[in-house]
Amino acid sequence: MSKLRTVAFGAGAVIAGSQVMARRARRVSNQRKPFARYWEQSNLAIISKIHRNRQAGIADPLIYVALGDSAAQGLGAEHVFDGYVPRVAAALKDMTGREVALINLSVSGAVMPSVLTHQIMSLKGLESQADIVPDVVTLDVGGNDVGYGIDRHLLAEYVSALTASLPPGTFISDVPSFGPGPFGARAKELSSMIHSYVDRDGHHLVELEKFTSSLPLASYLFRYHSTDLFHPNTHAYQHWAQLWAERIAPTLNAPTVEIADVAAYQPWA
Repeated sequence: MSKLRTVAFGAGAVIAGSQVMARRARRVSNQRKPFARYWEQSNLAIISKIHRNRQAGIADPLIYVALGDSAAQGLGAEHVFDGYVPRVAAALKDMTGREVALINLSVSGAVMPSVLTHQIMSLKGLESQADIVPDVVTLDVGGNDVGYGIDRHLLAEYVSALTASLPPGTFISDVPSFGPGPFGARAKELSSMIHSYVDRDGHHLVELEKFTSSLPLASYLFRYHSTDLFHPNTHAYQHWAQLWAERIAPTLNAPTVEIADVAAYQPWA
């Protein structure tokens, strides 16, 4: 009887633990729609304000366009403004002394083909139809591609097409560490491809893989990830934003700032 009770207790603990993990994962998943709606509405407000200001003879602010996946949306952070993209926007304001108009075209779940067919097309539309040419463009993508099992030759074609389509001087990150195992090896392989094509097409590399791989595995998993153990958390996004800011600053002849000391992001519109 005691053995039966022990087995039942163990099974109950497993089930309870699974339910807790599922609830924690849902917390992040539930951010998807409100974060997306926020950025869509913000983008429309930014574009409208740029046009109104031009009609009034007011000079453009520094225009920053973010491309990417759920990390660029900020999923996993405590608040939509805690993601790395708004933190980079706030840093740009501090570094340059200019107002910053952030247009976030990223989409949760994005993979390289969808960035090519949707986000880059949207960026080109801003330039050709609205005469909005960004001063800074950032891109993070690849984390979702890691698990798709795409043939490595096709994957290389996607990376090549992506970097060839982006404006010269785009800031592109490689893929954060996926730890040991086959996904980790595939992430490193994809990062290596990104390195090659970023150099070929005159872009700037942001080395997320190097930073995340340098962390002890347990610390990386539990201190730098949100409750779903996939997306970065607020703490991780602060470090990500620091890497982006340090890479961007020299190209603008601006001083690097400490992200932890930068005031919270304030929308321009």
